[in-house]
Amino acid sequence: MSEFRRAQLLEAARESFGQLGLAGTTVDDIARRAGVAKGTVYLYFKSKADILEHAMLVDHTRLRDETVPLITGDGPLVDRLTAFLAAGLVFVDQNRGFFEHVHFEMGRDMRKRTLQQLERIFHDQVHAWRTALTRARRRGEVGRDLSPAAAAQTIVALASGLAKQRIRGWLPGPVDRIAATTSATIWRGLAAR
Repeated sequence: MSEFRRAQLLEAARESFGQLGLAGTTVDDIARRAGVAKGTVYLYFKSKADILEHAMLVDHTRLRDETVPLITGDGPLVDRLTAFLAAGLVFVDQNRGFFEHVHFEMGRDMRKRTLQQLERIFHDQVHAWRTALTRARRRGEVGRDLSPAAAAQTIVALASGLAKQRIRGWLPGPVDRIAATTSATIWRGLAAR
């Protein structure tokens, strides 16, 4: 029951932060959205900042868990590339309000911790791509002169850039079309010649 309640409170907090912003959200708002008494919130979290930190950690864990297995999974590399790009954009779409409000209102310490968490995800994704590209090069699926390390960093950086553009509203359109177009462009540079 406690994990269910904690997840319920975090979801209520995400909704409130996404609609009202960080400064506009109170613990009362979170409790009301979750359908619990304010005191119940304090049984699980010390403060609004604690709730935010847990929400960010859950989101970052979910981002990693929804992207890294796509890279390391089975199937053609180009399909994994397309799925990876799409997963990042879907994640942004599912959390747009939260990103729009919270990331711009975070204090310096919270922003630093968030960037550290994102850096770990970036490194995990780069490592997974480097491994996948090294294997693909051995099989002749990508060019023999390809640097898996450089290509892995480029892929993850492009995915991050797409996500940032999507958050800002600069990259409208269906996720599957954006992912397929971007993947096709990247693949032209990776494919064996």
